[in-house]
Amino acid sequence: MQRHNNKIPEDMESATTREFWEKSQPLPVWRKICFAIGGAPYQITSTVLGFFMSIFLLEVAQVDPSHVSVIVFGGKLWYAMTDPVCGYLVNRTKPSSWGKYKPWILLTMPFACVTYLCFWAVPDYSQQGKLWWYLVFYCLFQGFLSGVHVPYTSMTMSLSENQRDRDSITVYRMVAEAIGVMTGVIIQGHFIKKHRTAGSCEKGSSSSNQSSPSGDNINNQIGSYHNASVTIICIYVICILICFYGTKEQKVNHMAPEDGFFLGLQEVLFFHPYVKLSMSVLFLSVAISITQGNLALFCTHTLGMGRHFSTFITIIMASTICSLPIWHLVQKRIGKKKTFAAGMLLFIPVLLSQSYLGDNFYVYTVVLVLAGLSIAVSLLLPWSMLPDVIDEFYITHGEHRDAIFYSFYVFFNKLATGFAVASSQFALKFGGYRVGACQQPPSVGRALRYLMIPGPVVAVVIALVFLAQYPINDTKARLNAQKIKEKQSTTF
Repeated sequence: MQRHNNKIPEDMESATTREFWEKSQPLPVWRKICFAIGGAPYQITSTVLGFFMSIFLLEVAQVDPSHVSVIVFGGKLWYAMTDPVCGYLVNRTKPSSWGKYKPWILLTMPFACVTYLCFWAVPDYSQQGKLWWYLVFYCLFQGFLSGVHVPYTSMTMSLSENQRDRDSITVYRMVAEAIGVMTGVIIQGHFIKKHRTAGSCEKGSSSSNQSSPSGDNINNQIGSYHNASVTIICIYVICILICFYGTKEQKVNHMAPEDGFFLGLQEVLFFHPYVKLSMSVLFLSVAISITQGNLALFCTHTLGMGRHFSTFITIIMASTICSLPIWHLVQKRIGKKKTFAAGMLLFIPVLLSQSYLGDNFYVYTVVLVLAGLSIAVSLLLPWSMLPDVIDEFYITHGEHRDAIFYSFYVFFNKLATGFAVASSQFALKFGGYRVGACQQPPSVGRALRYLMIPGPVVAVVIALVFLAQYPINDTKARLNAQKIKEKQSTTF
């Protein structure tokens, strides 16, 4: 088709040609921002659960540690299973006038909100009854969260076909998610710090010798968790609506093949670059999840600084947010793979320092700032590298299976998180953790210190080994993007 004066005659302009020229235009910044805001709810709720779920179940709901491990691992295992199933269903969904992914995000949102609110309630049940209550609602919430998060992450590939746009979208999204993490921590911390009594019962009664919090104090803590969850759900709804109405999916001309889910699953799971990247992310997730899930208890029962817990989380998240633009610049200069490796290497001395830390607020602040730098890399680089893997897969197999890639990416992450947190609860059980007690025996503090050091360090080393075998560098990613662009240009 010939063009005259850079304009296509209206009577000759086909729908596919208009689509091609539309895709060639840079994605507007406001659409990137709207899409990025949609990632905040996932990080807000996941971070709150990651940092506060253990102390809520142990200190407020007073669930036995062995039951907490069942709740956490069962919920994460269920979540890990629902991700691939959701990925399959999303992959088979026919695009509507709103797109292929956006209807999923909107329709599953109300169910996720209701189940999240129910999880933070404290029913007057026995230990067995509480086990089933929290397990059921945790599984339900994680399942509905899959219905939001899997299509949301998969939508990255349908917003733009330009690699620079995708990298830019990822940076916008990571910044929004980091802000979401900070928002969740500040909101949850603000509500619960007034009444949390772990490590001291002085707030809970007039007698500092009391071994457990008073009934009034428990009720106050229950109310604070409820108020925090309501506030977070309001933010959740607003962010999802902004994402839904502020983004526009492009029609992708390489639709998912119809040759079956299991064949596609086999191709994805045995695709060498995907295996190496996923395993690296999995083991890094184990290290971060163990650290994150036990930070509150570690500060309280090992360092004796539980009163500063909310401040510590704010510091680590502020460091994460501030370092995201820096890591993005580093990534552009030395490449994604080297930047990812640098962040993991920085995390090792942070973990090793846990052996020697005492109750020094300022020293621990420095350690947390360094930890925030590593967490920023874990937020930014895995999601920035995955589109490169999907492009490599398209070059190799001639087809796109985006939802399967993204759903199993989350699957590995959640499986690692569930294993890490569940094993931590078993360690607490063996360490002699006493349910409902304000002060714990010294053995609990020692068990927490052992949890924070050898296991996570080994996991980071294994993650580095897998990353070293990851074959796609930035030069190859750019060549793949160029090949795809040329291939698509020949179809018009």
